[in-house]
Amino acid sequence: MIDKQQVVDLWQECFNDSEAFVRLYFSTKYTEENTLVHIENGKVLSALQMLPYSMTCWGRELRISYISGASTWPEARGRGLMKDLLTEAFRIMRSRDVHFSTLIPAESWLFDFYRRLGYGTVFYSCMKNYEVTPIKKYPLSHSYSEEELYAYFMISMEKRPCCIQHSFQDFQIILADLYLAGGKVFAVSGDRGHIGGLALVVPDSGKVWIKEWMYDNDEMKKKLLFEIESLYPRHEIVSIIPVSHEEGTPFGMMRIIDASMILQYYAAAYPEIDMTISLRDEQIPSNTATYILEKGFCKKKPFQCDNVGFIFSPAKLVERIFSNKSCPVPCMSLMLN
Repeated sequence: MIDKQQVVDLWQECFNDSEAFVRLYFSTKYTEENTLVHIENGKVLSALQMLPYSMTCWGRELRISYISGASTWPEARGRGLMKDLLTEAFRIMRSRDVHFSTLIPAESWLFDFYRRLGYGTVFYSCMKNYEVTPIKKYPLSHSYSEEELYAYFMISMEKRPCCIQHSFQDFQIILADLYLAGGKVFAVSGDRGHIGGLALVVPDSGKVWIKEWMYDNDEMKKKLLFEIESLYPRHEIVSIIPVSHEEGTPFGMMRIIDASMILQYYAAAYPEIDMTISLRDEQIPSNTATYILEKGFCKKKPFQCDNVGFIFSPAKLVERIFSNKSCPVPCMSLMLN
């Protein structure tokens, strides 16, 4: 049995989160079955959580394991404890039929660390500023329940072709975190009083950060911006938006857990692809093989290092997949990061 309080203490040592957020996280997201720890002499030295999500991609719903709270006491760092925990996490993910693992590095230097463990950078973002333009009709104020807000949120998120999804329970936790940070939910009405636009925002130091938003059309977007500016006058309205690797800065990473299944889905989505890939995966040896993609199918053969088109590490392979011009830009938001 894991000593939960020790995991909490480690989190507070490594992350600059408020007491209120830590209480929220460990009362709602934390479960022992999704937690891995390294213990020596009764003390938790290193820990991580594997949070389950789903992701829409290539017309399918894929299983995701998001790494959260990866942390090690300062005096125990440099011993490979986190590498061992992640390797064990990958084994568990395979047993749970997880397709991808994702994470958001807490610091820029961690991108290189996670890359050595098979994570490639596929989530990129950029900051965008918005100006409020006059609208013809003042938006009517309506009060919506969390169920109504989530119904609109879910439909909008599922329309995104490559996006990590959130359950209703997760949405409630996202709102609780938003309110802890002094944030607010804006919902504007569209046809017949139904929600036509939704924005989750947090004010901070003269800016209003749009954490996530969606809207039916440009008029609904203008209404949202008008509402935000009305409540936060003289604030700069800013959002972080997902973009391609050519347009943005690194934000999040992804690792292939089941290469055979992912490459089959990829081949089926892009049947014009004709290539041979040799993958060497030190952390997940069952992924090590040669894969032949042809006419919408993927054939797995024993690993060959001669006479093949491409030899990949897991990081290079996932980056190659999502840098395909035909592949939609991956989106990951509202992860309590």
